[in-house]
Amino acid sequence: MTRIIIALTLLTLGCSSVQAEDRYSGVTLMRGTVVSVGRVDPTENIGTGFFVDANYTSVALNAGVGTKKFGDSPIRRDSGDDDLSAADGERVTNGYAGVGFGRIIQVQYGYGTEGDLLRYRSDFNYRSIIDFFTGKRTPKDRLTLGDRLTFTIAIEQYLDDEDEIFDNATWGIGLLF
Repeated sequence: MTRIIIALTLLTLGCSSVQAEDRYSGVTLMRGTVVSVGRVDPTENIGTGFFVDANYTSVALNAGVGTKKFGDSPIRRDSGDDDLSAADGERVTNGYAGVGFGRIIQVQYGYGTEGDLLRYRSDFNYRSIIDFFTGKRTPKDRLTLGDRLTFTIAIEQYLDDEDEIFDNATWGIGLLF
């Protein structure tokens, strides 16, 4: 049932993005999808992992999907001490939906292969910060590659007590579309 609710929420957010252009014409926050990759730092001492995700953000609503691999970073192998952890080498895939203030601060509820979770996320880039403070809005067709580079940070907490081994913080770099 939870998967159906998340799928319907993602579909609704995707369809409403076309109507959002007229609805938020005076708003200077940039809306769009950020595709990011980066490092996962789990609470378990199993070393770093990596993640790939995509997150759509409107002015107040956001949704995304992501996958993480724990304790198996292609950059730093065998950095963990706890080879007996259940999280070591595991891949976790989640879907998220939430509310927030553009891409600056997002609170998302998610569901995936390890159950329910709560995620706090922030995506920021130079152009978004400049547009926000100057009150201007740069059209998407005028954004350069440098304007589209986005820094992503997130903290996830799984709501099941036995899944706290998957609680993590992620940070990485993405591209705004």
